[in-house]
Amino acid sequence: MNHKKDITYQDRLDEIRLDMLHRDNRGVTFIMVEGDTDIRLFRKLFDLDKCKVEYIPGGKLKVEDCVEELLEEYGLIVGILDADSRHLEEKNEEKKNIFLTDYHDIEMTMLAHDEVLHAILFEYIEIPKNNYHKLRDNILKSIKKISYLKWLNDRENLELNFKKTNFLPLISFDNFSLDFDTYLSRLLTKSENAKIKDDTIISQKTDELSRKNADLFQLTNGHDALHVFAKYIREKSKRKLVEDSIPSAFRMLFTYVHFRKTNLHKALLEWANQNKTELFTA
Repeated sequence: MNHKKDITYQDRLDEIRLDMLHRDNRGVTFIMVEGDTDIRLFRKLFDLDKCKVEYIPGGKLKVEDCVEELLEEYGLIVGILDADSRHLEEKNEEKKNIFLTDYHDIEMTMLAHDEVLHAILFEYIEIPKNNYHKLRDNILKSIKKISYLKWLNDRENLELNFKKTNFLPLISFDNFSLDFDTYLSRLLTKSENAKIKDDTIISQKTDELSRKNADLFQLTNGHDALHVFAKYIREKSKRKLVEDSIPSAFRMLFTYVHFRKTNLHKALLEWANQNKTELFTA
């Protein structure tokens, strides 16, 4: 199947439809995911003799659309999505055959597993093992205000453009702090369509939302957290790391043994039993 990044949603939908009709795929479960890196992880967690894991371009809404559309033609269709802030919201609409990660995203789910965290830190830096959890907590706290800002942006559709503003240069590991005011000012400058341009108002709204005292594993964007980890490791170990080194290492170390401990695995297993099919080898 074509996995080029420039493939359209309709192209992928048509490809999957043809795949579903092939006689060799009768009884196969089609699992839709929203990102290229998700493919690399989930294809090693499912039994690929019984499942096909496919990337759907266009983000979460397109994965949901794809599952809804294909379910009209074939019963063994599921979608796996990063939860983002859905576990934090009071109202969370459940959609048929859509499954969410335990925490904000699959990266935070991996980061929550101590064995994976310990293996990464043991490999890359020399700090006492009893400081591993403290380091993880400090990293999540260092970007906490940005995490609340991103939640606020989603809640109120502020149309802030986070992709154009890098917060990493504004982090200091001396006290795990971040110059949020400078970051927000730069962010607003580069967010041409922002619905609120006043940084004081946005900062106040962010502080107000932070009073909810959210679980940082539900709040924090995993890509942000792993990029901070990579910066910390580069500074403390003086090792040169390519951009994707740390996220890639997490994906390699996160195995089915870890996945089977998640609520996501439990929910998928229940679904498979109800539909009299199998998803996993173990």
